[in-house]
Amino acid sequence: MSNNATPNIASLSLASTESHCCWYCGRGEDALPTKLQKCGRCGLAVYCNRDCQRGDWKLHKAKCKRLTEIVVEKDAKNQLRSGALKRRLGTLSEGTVILTIRDPDITTIGDMNFANVRPRDAPFYDCKSLLRVDLKGCTKLTSVGTGAFWDCTSLTSVVLPDSLTKLGMQAFFGCSSLTSVVLPDSLTELGRMAFWECSSLMSVVLPDSAELGDDVFLQCDALEQKATLAGFDSVELYLRDRYKSITLRKLVLRLLRKYNRAVNYSDGTEAEKHASALAQFPADDSGSLEVGLFLQKMSISGGDGVIGLVGYILEFV
Repeated sequence: MSNNATPNIASLSLASTESHCCWYCGRGEDALPTKLQKCGRCGLAVYCNRDCQRGDWKLHKAKCKRLTEIVVEKDAKNQLRSGALKRRLGTLSEGTVILTIRDPDITTIGDMNFANVRPRDAPFYDCKSLLRVDLKGCTKLTSVGTGAFWDCTSLTSVVLPDSLTKLGMQAFFGCSSLTSVVLPDSLTELGRMAFWECSSLMSVVLPDSAELGDDVFLQCDALEQKATLAGFDSVELYLRDRYKSITLRKLVLRLLRKYNRAVNYSDGTEAEKHASALAQFPADDSGSLEVGLFLQKMSISGGDGVIGLVGYILEFV
């Protein structure tokens, strides 16, 4: 293979839904050329590089040596119903727990029909020790119930599984430190006031499949400000538009991966390789409009178009 072969810049994707991501910038390991590096003191926080570690140190240093990782691999249903897990979390310091639940048998966390007057009985009510939650390994989980993470004020990050279809009313009410969340494409129902008073929430991936209850993003100050600055009348309209941008970026990245493979497996000069790769795209099944857009971006900078594509992809980052 030629040393000048097209680089696999599909790795520029920053829309990772994996929990194994940089604690400062949020980029997933799959979007990086090297593995994430662990903090040498706590062994739990991970970063892209020294710059990200230094950027996060002001917040991280206060909790670095006190961080605790709790992993639940089985019997999660009973631990939640009995309150055993919540009691354990209640004994730990504020904002120091990284909770991973990867029980493949659990189907629901909390109760979708829970009375609004009984939030204290929700599975993680007022668990201020929670810093990060990863539910990705709960491959059969379909619902997170009413008030499930009510008033978890130190929670900054949550990873939801691809199987999730319903997020209950006020599921993350008062999670004032939560900064971003990726709602899976499988989601169909987003309960009333699900993210009420998540004042630090800056980024939400909201799939088109999700039907929203009333006031889902009520008093999400940071999101409301971003929506207003972008010229949208509501947070929902802003997020719907962002989802289209993210979807388009994914399409471009998928086509780019195909293009990279075609170039790298072609013979001849670099010009001949690119010509051979471009010739494959009219037969792509993505639709003529999308392929036409891709080819247009490929030709922006002349040559192999890599500079133009990078700039285009970064518009959505």
